[in-house]
Amino acid sequence: MSKVILPRIAIVGSRGIPASYGGFETFAEEIAVHLYRNHGYRVTVVCDADQQRKNGDLHEYKGVELRYSSFAKGGNAIKFYRDSIRQVLEDHDIIYSCGPAGGLFGPMVRRHGKIMMTNPDGLNSRRSKWSWPIQMAFRAFEFAASRFSDRVVCDSKAIEIYIRSSYGCRHTDVAEYGAYPNPYLENERASATILAEYGLVSGAYHLVVSRLEPENNVESIIRGYQLSAHKWPLIVVGNLNDTDFVRSLQRLAGEQVRFVGGIYDKEKLAIARAHAASYLHGHSVGGTNPSLLEAMGSHNLCVCHDNPFNREVVQDNGLFFSEAADVGRWLTQIENDPERFLGMRDGALQRIKNYYNWDNMASKYNQIFTRAFEKGKS
Repeated sequence: MSKVILPRIAIVGSRGIPASYGGFETFAEEIAVHLYRNHGYRVTVVCDADQQRKNGDLHEYKGVELRYSSFAKGGNAIKFYRDSIRQVLEDHDIIYSCGPAGGLFGPMVRRHGKIMMTNPDGLNSRRSKWSWPIQMAFRAFEFAASRFSDRVVCDSKAIEIYIRSSYGCRHTDVAEYGAYPNPYLENERASATILAEYGLVSGAYHLVVSRLEPENNVESIIRGYQLSAHKWPLIVVGNLNDTDFVRSLQRLAGEQVRFVGGIYDKEKLAIARAHAASYLHGHSVGGTNPSLLEAMGSHNLCVCHDNPFNREVVQDNGLFFSEAADVGRWLTQIENDPERFLGMRDGALQRIKNYYNWDNMASKYNQIFTRAFEKGKS
């Protein structure tokens, strides 16, 4: 019986690992490590210049090879993608780009006889925080990803529908993100000090964890909370950038709405999630959102903006709002009878255990990679 030859995988476009920034970095770390451990792949992650300063001389992490670009993604993303891809073209079979801009270099990858795959991310071209020229640039990146990639790997079925309908792309796959059950759900001793630090009472606060940007509907959440008196405070976790929008949110909020800034300590944030009465998720222009998965893994009652992305993830294991008044009604019902929603909490956590976990997602990627590699050899 002949041995199965696995393709050599290179992941580009994230800032790098170990993850310390955001969703793509967590994805790159988890998928790379799980593909190595669970399926025997050789995987390389190309990190940017900022990550190299953090990593020092680190060139291997949990079985994953690390290489470094001389460019920082935040400084010049296009040069970072191009430099990263050039570094791995000769000795890798599949180049996987985190973000649609990598698709610009699909022709270069194909000329070398290699396979280009692109994750287009969410609907960056519809984010209101971007100016019109930047939105148009993201549309161009999405077109390039659809036109020049061998496979476009979408992080939700709703994103796949968008890519197919907007660009006529048919060479798509769906592989979402994963999460873990929150380890602090049953660790009261470790939680007590952190809850006290933020002045929180277990089970007696509503939680928002979000970048404070218009498309994340934080304003609607705050307005809904303010529509009636509530006995539990609304805690908003998010970096307090010095912008007109953030200042408007702060002016809107009353005493019961507390902005605590960003919580970048993973343990502290996990504890804040684990003890919330509800988690309010206003994201509206993304696919499978990592923050929502973490809330589900924290046994949270998820109150989500009503859109196809959030409904796909939560299904009937949460509540949904379209306007501020919906938020106010749900929060009143939650405070009056929290036990009524226990089944939704249980169902959301079970979704993480049964489906949205990294072992399952690594298995999906194993199938996607092996199919593409076998087709490329034929």
